[in-house]
Amino acid sequence: MLAKILTDSSLKALKPREKNYSVTVGGCPGLLVDVSSRTGSKIFRLQFRFEGKPCLLTLGEYPGISLYEARALGLRHKEDIKRGINPCAEKRAAKAKAQVHASTFRDAARQWLEKVEPGWSETHRKDIRQKLDCYILPRIGDIPIAEVGKAEVKAILDTLNARGKIASINKVRGIVGQVFQFAILQDMPGVQFDPTTLLRGKGLFTTHKAKHMAALTTPKEVAGLMKAIFAYEETSLQTCLALKFSALTFARPGEVRHAEWTEFDLDEKFWRIPAEKMKMKQPHLVPLATQTLEILQQLRPMSEHSRYIFPSLRSADRPMSEATVLAALRRMGFSKAQMTAHGFRGMASSLLNEKGYNRDWIERQLAHGEKDAIRASYNHTDYLAGRRIMMQEWANFLYSLVASHG
Repeated sequence: MLAKILTDSSLKALKPREKNYSVTVGGCPGLLVDVSSRTGSKIFRLQFRFEGKPCLLTLGEYPGISLYEARALGLRHKEDIKRGINPCAEKRAAKAKAQVHASTFRDAARQWLEKVEPGWSETHRKDIRQKLDCYILPRIGDIPIAEVGKAEVKAILDTLNARGKIASINKVRGIVGQVFQFAILQDMPGVQFDPTTLLRGKGLFTTHKAKHMAALTTPKEVAGLMKAIFAYEETSLQTCLALKFSALTFARPGEVRHAEWTEFDLDEKFWRIPAEKMKMKQPHLVPLATQTLEILQQLRPMSEHSRYIFPSLRSADRPMSEATVLAALRRMGFSKAQMTAHGFRGMASSLLNEKGYNRDWIERQLAHGEKDAIRASYNHTDYLAGRRIMMQEWANFLYSLVASHG
């Protein structure tokens, strides 16, 4: 080993020899630079003893790490060694942690599919892919698989349970379990057990009985409803417009009552409902049909002193009472078993599905379902072109019922 104190110029001047050799750097005890006989590369290493055992730590290759940086790093490690910290062990731990975080659940699922899909039927393949894309990957796809545990998987199953998708619970749990079993067999760093084994057992998931809101769902029934709504103008114009608006947009009653003028873009023909007002806590976009725009034009002079498009009659600072629409339906002769304020959503869902509209358009317009964090800022624009057409045709249909049954 050559005993000399290096400068940057002398470091640059070091040439490869017949055999690898080392040079002491100086300025930090144990700091060396190894010169390769084959490539001439220069690698800084720190030589030290820890708990009586010799250790050698690689700091980096010159000039990626400079002479000054190598000395400073070497001195910092020397201080750690004095405090009882082994920098070699720290480096190994950091490398292991990086490997653990390298493979996400999505990565493992992709590798699993590549291995098992060739033996599947097309029907089975589509079913597995659909459940991965809709229920699993949006929730845990981008999480390192080593960090996916019981809580993360249970959250997916709880959501399916709450929505009454009991048949899907076992399938989704099985898919997640197969991905974990594959990861374990492939020795993916940090994956040691399958958390779905902790989520099995009779009665673990209990069906929540769906609360069905009464709704009119046949064209004849809806025609009678729309005719009664149009006639309600003689009783209360504002309530009549609220009923029409509810039927046209089929938004939730609370979203309708709390709608504010600042949320409407009349040029682009959109109602942008902010996330904090939505049940799923995601922004929602409602394309406005021509008939809906006409309603807003009628409402403007009636609520010009309020931020709400449907202000309370008692105070412009408050929205319309939640009982207003429901009371109007009762006055029109519709019982609670026939129609509710929430029933406009069921009415639209039933008839639009019956008419053959794309189910994804309908579900997105109803603001059903949940999305992952990455897509949360964008999903309100899903299927926008199709939804715009559907909303205009829905408005045309409702108004045609009134005309044809006049």
